[in-house]
Amino acid sequence: MFTPEVIEQLQYYVYRLIDPRTGQTFYVGKGKGNRVYAHINDALKSFDGQSYESNDEDEISEKIKQIREIKAAGLEVIHVIQRYGMTEKEAFEVEAALIDCYPGLTNVQGGYSSDRGVNSAEVLQRVLSCEEFEDQPDLKYCIIKINDHVLNERGSVYETVRKHWKVNLTRVQKIPYVLACHNGIVAEVYEAEKWYRSEEMPERCEFIGKVANDDIRQLFINKRLPKKYCKKGMASPVLYHD
Repeated sequence: MFTPEVIEQLQYYVYRLIDPRTGQTFYVGKGKGNRVYAHINDALKSFDGQSYESNDEDEISEKIKQIREIKAAGLEVIHVIQRYGMTEKEAFEVEAALIDCYPGLTNVQGGYSSDRGVNSAEVLQRVLSCEEFEDQPDLKYCIIKINDHVLNERGSVYETVRKHWKVNLTRVQKIPYVLACHNGIVAEVYEAEKWYRSEEMPERCEFIGKVANDDIRQLFINKRLPKKYCKKGMASPVLYHD
């Protein structure tokens, strides 16, 4: 644990957790005080058989599992402070950039997802040259950001965007359209015929639907996500206009 004197000097910092068995970084985070040690303390509670309340986040199960495996091997997680003495805003920027540099992390969210994260110069030229779509006051839709990894795995925009999402089922059932956003651009627009709980992942939801009518589709297709949906802190892959 850091002493109060050290905490005062550290201010906000960005840290990495490293697996000593492989030397690989498996988690990147930001915080202040003794935040860097909080993950280890939580993992040791469950490791020692004490009660541990899961908050239903994927990163908890994967991160905690890895920490417990390290402990079971008789080793200790390596804690690295990557940068310190920052404001919260500065720490957010450093954390986001660092997450993008380490593939395979147990973090759920990427640095800036697909909005401001790693991209080739060619992709950025295309994306930033596109016009933004205009919000439609009379339409209800949700925006779902999809990434290359899942897209390559599932093979189509539809199969990628339709599952598995942590959403309020009652809320999304009232929203008729889904905008599939890839690399900051609307790749396709779907009319959701039914939202329901996934059999594979009951805590998450999915939908079945079809490509929207052309008059709706042309309002969004191949247009850039407006800046209001790309603000810092909007880490969720699902955004709403309802």
